Amino acid sequence: MSHIPHALRRFIATYPTLLWVRLFGETLTSLSSAMIAPFLVLYLSENIGGSVTMTMLVIGLQPFSEILLTLFAGGITDRYRRKTIMLLALFLQGFAMLGMAWADSMLGFAILYIINGAGRSLFIPVSRAHLADTISSAQMAGAFALLNTSSSIGAALGPLVGVMIYKYDPAMAFLFTAISLLIYTLAVWWKIPQTPLPEAPVEEAVDVRSRGSWQVYRPALAIMMLSLPISLFYAQTETNLQLHLKYTLPDYLQTLALLIAVKGGLLLLFEYLLVKWTQHLPARLLISGSYICFLIVSLGYAFIDNVPVLLALQVLLVIGESIGLTHLMAFVTRISPVTMRGRYFAITGTHWDISRMCGPYVGSLVLLQYGGTMLFTIVAGILLIGAGFMYVYLSTNEKTSPLEREG
Repeated sequence: MSHIPHALRRFIATYPTLLWVRLFGETLTSLSSAMIAPFLVLYLSENIGGSVTMTMLVIGLQPFSEILLTLFAGGITDRYRRKTIMLLALFLQGFAMLGMAWADSMLGFAILYIINGAGRSLFIPVSRAHLADTISSAQMAGAFALLNTSSSIGAALGPLVGVMIYKYDPAMAFLFTAISLLIYTLAVWWKIPQTPLPEAPVEEAVDVRSRGSWQVYRPALAIMMLSLPISLFYAQTETNLQLHLKYTLPDYLQTLALLIAVKGGLLLLFEYLLVKWTQHLPARLLISGSYICFLIVSLGYAFIDNVPVLLALQVLLVIGESIGLTHLMAFVTRISPVTMRGRYFAITGTHWDISRMCGPYVGSLVLLQYGGTMLFTIVAGILLIGAGFMYVYLSTNEKTSPLEREG
């Protein structure tokens, strides 16, 4: 047994302090935010008031603000030091969550939701760029997997606690999230050193200057567009799935919380291992294969109303999320110029904001007119098309610009 602490120390020493602070913060904030996300649609419609379509429009405001801010937020992360932007972003999110705890109107909630979106649009690209600055490319997929695993701890426990809080006082979940963001801010301020921005190698700087602005950003824009089917699927599972289950299952609140908790638990146990086991395989197989996993899950949501089978589908969801999304972020790290990492992560991540802005509202129209079966069948068809285009793009990329595989 004496070799276990030594092995653990070696594992911890493999990654810089930045990653472990991020793991702490992501675990804390994901636990509290997971109390909110599964029940946000129900909270707005039942506690603040408003129709289904109005609720979906309000939910779409945060990603809309993130899209607008992303256009210059990535540039900010590449122009100012990473730690400073991370602290500002966390403060904005904490302030917004604190206000949401007492918001009693759709207008007030919408304004705070936009502020929270501004904080997210700053934090996500700068934190990923900071990680890419600090960690070698061979460790990148593992680092992203660890971060996702820490978020899975919250995703596994948060919904179960959220059910109890929702029945008692839903606003408490926003207060807990604000407190967790404050603690995260203090941890970043205390433990993460301020580092200079990276400088591009001479060859890369010459290459960037010789190419037009469109050419420089074309790989990031391509990945953003090709990732839209995945984020569209998630946009429906985060919003309209709640209403679909409400119409099809008797104990929909408990089932929804159980689905999310099982997914979080499986991610916690297997995501890091799945990423390490598959990191030597071609990106085209891993990323496009994840679309097929999401496709099958979407069809399951469309046609299955058996809780055990729905729970079993979470295995496929975890496989797709682990091997697809994690390797996709590592791929973006490899293709982005050193001095443009913040902008590349901001641009490629915009697909989440586009889908979360338009997806819930458009999906609600389909849901109300044709039902959840039709909605998730359409999403499955879009995922099938996306898988084909992503496979072709990544295959072409590998042929024209061969990259050293990780590991």
